[in-house]
Amino acid sequence: MRRPRSSEAFKEYSYVLKFRNSEKIVRKIEGNLGRVALIFPNSYTVASGSLAWSWVQTLLTERGLNVQRFFYENWFERFYSMEDQIPLDEFPVWLFTLQFENDLINVADILVKKGIPLSVFERQPYHPIIVVGGPVTLFNHELVDEISDFVFVGDLECSVDEFSEALRFDEKDDIIRHLLNINQIYSRKYGKLKFSNCIGNLSPVPVGHFITPFSPYKNKLLVEIGRGCIRRCAFCVTGYTKKPVKFASLDEVISVFEEYKGFEYGLISATITDYPYLEGLLNYLERQNIKFSVSSMRADKVDKRLLTLLKNTDHHSFTIAPEGISQKMRDIMLKDITTEQIIKTLELGREVGFKHVKFYYIIGLEEEDEGDYAEFFDFLKTVVDMGYQEVVISVNPLVPKPFTPFAGRKMIEKREYEEKTKFIRRNLPKKVKADFESYKLSRIQYELSHLKGSQTVAYLWQIIKIEE
Repeated sequence: MRRPRSSEAFKEYSYVLKFRNSEKIVRKIEGNLGRVALIFPNSYTVASGSLAWSWVQTLLTERGLNVQRFFYENWFERFYSMEDQIPLDEFPVWLFTLQFENDLINVADILVKKGIPLSVFERQPYHPIIVVGGPVTLFNHELVDEISDFVFVGDLECSVDEFSEALRFDEKDDIIRHLLNINQIYSRKYGKLKFSNCIGNLSPVPVGHFITPFSPYKNKLLVEIGRGCIRRCAFCVTGYTKKPVKFASLDEVISVFEEYKGFEYGLISATITDYPYLEGLLNYLERQNIKFSVSSMRADKVDKRLLTLLKNTDHHSFTIAPEGISQKMRDIMLKDITTEQIIKTLELGREVGFKHVKFYYIIGLEEEDEGDYAEFFDFLKTVVDMGYQEVVISVNPLVPKPFTPFAGRKMIEKREYEEKTKFIRRNLPKKVKADFESYKLSRIQYELSHLKGSQTVAYLWQIIKIEE
């Protein structure tokens, strides 16, 4: 790619190149058939923390396709690829992985900046083919059915051969015809309304092909050991849409470690403590002195050995997600964790030397009362008294999602949320710091999760105009 001449374009080009140069390529993947853009509509830091950004590229490239990665910043205009710094508009096929509802605003921004109508019914034959997949499509595929030519529902592994074969063609009509033959494809534009979902079986084990210091898993190779969640927390859509739950076999996970020796790893799963072969996995990690991080773990199943191994990976803190501010609220949320189990985990954390801990909470349920908040503050005081030097709480308003037991609930109003956050700030014990999720962003997430078709296009135009 020749360096751009304008100063703004060169700034963007250099910004992308900085991240590209930060990556240590663990496994070289190359393809030369066509040009396919794989777009993660969020920042590089968020994108590099998602194994999907690497794994989808790997699956398609292994089948000969020239897939290049893109990420998003709101000041981008050209959008250069990570691999060769090629502008996005030179790619005839755009694949978006939609991990979060709010990222749809970034998708819309990209389309508008590249002169592409938000509605597929207003596009011309010369516009790129746009395919949207990712977790969001599992619970509301209609959210994006007027934004995208095709919605890919479920995991790519199930139809990767057919999907790759479709994208091999040079002519747009041929690509479209073959995509319409794939069971996991849904398209309102082309009248394909019947589709089937599929969850991949994690064989081969999904593993990243690069590491970077800019990832939330700093310089760690991402390895997925579990997909879906066996839990039924009433606020979380994953436990109700990502079924059946799949786990990678222990032998295949160990084979990954053997193949990529010398790395630290980020183990990806809904919660590592629900991995059915955890004891054998920890035996291997401990025996080989392998350092690792985890994406999530449940307080009711954490033991001293797991915390010790995490501490040995230079972890300065660990995270627990009680979600409910009291036992009553956790029971309503179907969280299935007791205060006693949380306290036990915190005691183990102190025993192995942790001095920092973080908690995630959800507020805004109509059942909350003064007694729940009194229990909340007493619990935080107990944590401080245990000797933790830094206690951080992340507080989020409940965002009721489709397909969950909370689907019919209304989201807390802004004024009430702000009153609750002020009350929490005033009553927090010393040494406890609080981060509060933006009500505006949470409200957008709530509203987007319930939209369909033309509603989505109208809503996105409204958001874009407000931001302008």
